[in-house]
Amino acid sequence: MKLSVLIIGLLCIANAVAAPPKKPSLVTVTEVVEQNLREEIPFSGTAEALQESPLSPRLSGVVNEVFVEEGERVEAGEKILSLDSVIATLEVVSAKAGLDEAIARHREAVRQKNEYQSLRRNKAVAASQLASAVADEEIAQASIAKQRAEVRRLEELLSRHLLTAPFSGIVAEKNVETGQWVKAESGVVKLVALDRIRIRASIPQRFFSRIEPDLKARILFDSLPGEEFTGKVASMVAAGNRSTRTFPLLLLLDNPKSRIAPGMSARIFIELSGEQQASIMLPRDAIVLKADGSRIVWRVTGTESPFKVKQISVTTGRTQGNLVEILESSLNAGDRIVLLGNENLRPGQTVKIGQTE
Repeated sequence: MKLSVLIIGLLCIANAVAAPPKKPSLVTVTEVVEQNLREEIPFSGTAEALQESPLSPRLSGVVNEVFVEEGERVEAGEKILSLDSVIATLEVVSAKAGLDEAIARHREAVRQKNEYQSLRRNKAVAASQLASAVADEEIAQASIAKQRAEVRRLEELLSRHLLTAPFSGIVAEKNVETGQWVKAESGVVKLVALDRIRIRASIPQRFFSRIEPDLKARILFDSLPGEEFTGKVASMVAAGNRSTRTFPLLLLLDNPKSRIAPGMSARIFIELSGEQQASIMLPRDAIVLKADGSRIVWRVTGTESPFKVKQISVTTGRTQGNLVEILESSLNAGDRIVLLGNENLRPGQTVKIGQTE
């Protein structure tokens, strides 16, 4: 007996929770419209880095210090690693000392040349002695130029003991540690630029002439469900695959937060030039995104107040201003849809229309 009473009580509570509220909710409604949109076709593509480079030191040597770790972001010009540069530093110091010596010799040669020129005016020295002094000054001047070039050469070799980032990016791989001997051609760090991403797709030849440069494209990534990105057609490569009769299509996409990684699969939707087709359209605010990623709208039913609402599942497509294309649903042009006040509605709930847009 007690069990029956408990079951009846639970059923009453469940019915009370499931039942729609008696007081109609105030909502704003809008009508489903039909508009002509250009034909949009889907493609499959893959994200790839615009810049990706295995970095190598320009000299062989022992690694003195590594400044980065895998996964870190580095800016252009930032230090990657340094090689032991003690000998190279001493060579630069020696070359600079040699330059100072050459400058001092040149200064002395200039003094002697000036002295011989004064004496020659008084015919106190032979012309050959003056010519020899002039030649010594020119030799000293050439010695300075040679020594300065040697200093620059050794300073350049010293600078090559430091490897810096040629562009901003993420350290994707690090294959070196402090104390390791590395060769000049060995790739020690792999750097990938992610601020902008290129999407590569293949399109059938029948669409080649209908895709124009700078066209906008909607891009969806399988690894980022529920998110939509906008890219731009960068180029159509006019060299197709003879076996598949497809052509490479390249798109550019900004990636400021580095959420899109090379290798991610993408679905690309591009509007073709030329033909247009009628499409069902709804304001963006009328579409409710549920926790599971699905999208619904609330259709108003009935001919007089109070009206009721019915939940309709929709699949969205292209956007045009504030309107969103509805690809799959049971909606028809002219249906009334809840625009505002649709956050907490339940199937069968009564509503009162406060405004129609």
